[in-house]
Amino acid sequence: MRIPFPKYIPLRPLIVFLTVMLFFQLVEGTDAVFALLMIVAQVAAIAAFNILGGMTHMSGAFCFFALLPNVTVPELTHMILGQPGDFNLEHPIMTAGVCAVFFSGVMGAAWLTSLAKPVEPLLDRIPFSILELRIIAAIAAVYGVAVNFAVLRLNGPLPDGTLIAALYHFCPDMLAIAVILATYVRLNTTNGRSCMSWYIGILLVLTVLPGLLNAQKEGMLTPILCWLLVVAASGHRFSRVGVLALLGAVAVLWSFVFPFSTNARFPVRQAETVADKVGLIFAYIQDPNQFPDAISYADSSEEFGTQSSKVNIVRRYSLLKSIDMLVGADLKAGYTSIDRYLPILISVVPHALWPDRPDIIHSNELGHKAGFPMSEDDEETGIAIGSPALYFDIGGWLALMIYPIICFLLFFYATIRLIGRTTAGIWALVPIGTEAHISSVASPAAMFGLVVQFLGMFFFAVAILKLTGYLMQSLLSRSVAIQETTIR
Repeated sequence: MRIPFPKYIPLRPLIVFLTVMLFFQLVEGTDAVFALLMIVAQVAAIAAFNILGGMTHMSGAFCFFALLPNVTVPELTHMILGQPGDFNLEHPIMTAGVCAVFFSGVMGAAWLTSLAKPVEPLLDRIPFSILELRIIAAIAAVYGVAVNFAVLRLNGPLPDGTLIAALYHFCPDMLAIAVILATYVRLNTTNGRSCMSWYIGILLVLTVLPGLLNAQKEGMLTPILCWLLVVAASGHRFSRVGVLALLGAVAVLWSFVFPFSTNARFPVRQAETVADKVGLIFAYIQDPNQFPDAISYADSSEEFGTQSSKVNIVRRYSLLKSIDMLVGADLKAGYTSIDRYLPILISVVPHALWPDRPDIIHSNELGHKAGFPMSEDDEETGIAIGSPALYFDIGGWLALMIYPIICFLLFFYATIRLIGRTTAGIWALVPIGTEAHISSVASPAAMFGLVVQFLGMFFFAVAILKLTGYLMQSLLSRSVAIQETTIR
């Protein structure tokens, strides 16, 4: 068995699949106009995916990961549960229209990008030897794990403008680099026969631990996703034992990650020491029932209603309801000024150099506006809101038709010129591994931050690691003079 890593999704089978999906939705009572608009959104996003090279390029993967939680996952889940596709939406037609216009703009940006003259991406011009990749992977792992544990020992919030805050900013990318490079080296040195070793196993455990100690879903899932991406990109074929092990791991993740991160989140995060966090984790594993159950008793107004508990982690990665809520808030309270989004252009300047730097609008503020159930003084809880609504929030339909084309055109052009394809170099997989949970909320800030963070991480952090790796490689491979002796 191979893990799919599509470079192209044929439109004819896609249309057949969407037609069957439309039939079931109509039978379940979905509004026909809503269903057709959602099909337009999906066809436009897949067309953009194909134009940009599919999963072989960061920009194509971005389109795919943006489509899934905003449109495909919620619609499929409603269909499987026997619910209409517009279930529990207050503004279904407008919400579907926002998704259709948004992804049509993404498709337009992809098409315009494809008209540019092809060039060799910058990162493809920087060669790395296998030994260098081994050294960089080890250093990145030590960096990511050490900084994460240093943050965990602070026993309080991470202070802005400090050295530890600056170092922590690169941790997700460093952990991704460690897993991706180690897996790539293993596949390369075994000619694709093996994708796991004792070192990779230990590395996965170490990179998952920070997410586990923070009861954070992304922290627990991202290292595993990075490993799967490299395996899928290489075309590795799993044996029967490997398939069983993979299915077992998926079952464990399905039954543990979302319930743990939801029910044990506050006790684990409020624990003062790492030892206390570990104690709570073991307590949850031994008896989950001693923690408050925030999953089983779903409210009828939630996205999937009283059946929400059946879909587990899908609830976290389904954002159609959030789009509807913010669109409804815009209709009632008005749009958010673009001035609240513009500070992203200066966000590359660290707080240490500019303590009073203006902050961009945060998802928590938009969550309050959209009416998510949270206390008025809550300023920390992150709220995931689908990307189509974020562009609509800037100025309505006109903004939705203009800003996605501009933002995605710049984003696609920059990534294609700077970051190569997975078929040409391993580095292209790094941003794909870290963008999965960012692309679903693909605001201008998210896209700009992803490019700047990755390039900043590469040119500053990876350049230092490459220099270190080069020096160590020179020492390890330096020839040693052998004194000649005469045998008498």
